Amino acid sequence: MALRIPFGLDRLPRTLRVDDPRLPGVNVGEARLRLNAEALPAETIGSAAGDHAARVVGMRQYLHGLCGDYAPQRLRFVDGYFAAVAAHLAAHRDELARDLRRYDGLYAPEDWLWSALRPLPRAWVPGDGGAALVDFAFWDGARAIAVDVGGSQGTAGDGVVRVTRDVLEGDPLALLALLPPCFRCFWRGETLPRSPFRREIPRGVVGDAANASLRDAANASLRDAANASLRGA
Repeated sequence: MALRIPFGLDRLPRTLRVDDPRLPGVNVGEARLRLNAEALPAETIGSAAGDHAARVVGMRQYLHGLCGDYAPQRLRFVDGYFAAVAAHLAAHRDELARDLRRYDGLYAPEDWLWSALRPLPRAWVPGDGGAALVDFAFWDGARAIAVDVGGSQGTAGDGVVRVTRDVLEGDPLALLALLPPCFRCFWRGETLPRSPFRREIPRGVVGDAANASLRDAANASLRDAANASLRGA
């Protein structure tokens, strides 16, 4: 099933279909939509230094920019979500470090943050009555998970996860407890950590298939480097 979810919009133009590629949006299908599913815009990549903390700040700022004008609850959710994911990784740090030890420092446990589900601010979720505006949407590979933080006038039915300010200002792990199981241990089943801070070759220079081949080659190079370090250990 292929679907396009528009996001970063308070209103949809009446003259365009909800799946019009001219609208800011993301194509989803059978795979979970993760933070690393797409490369970030070049300006976001350029503003982040090479260390992990700066990249997290860069991602948060990118998502903040999609939350709309005067949207304090949405901004709090973005920050709270990253705090929750970081706390969840910290709780499993020993397990993750043990699994990554074979790569001789090529990866760190916090690199798995980018495999967490990606929030889509001001997303338009499809429903029986047409697309409905929600504060945030996530895609788990089969359905959209709508999150309401009190900043949207829209509704997406009874399945919306409602997050209050008290939750966002409390224990970070309390937020994950409200969300479905796919938000926890999200790294399981993934081969290696992968960052969204990468540059894709622009369309028109090479096709999507070539881009995919280059990504596969880059991943293979990383695996070869890791295996070489193991052989030399």
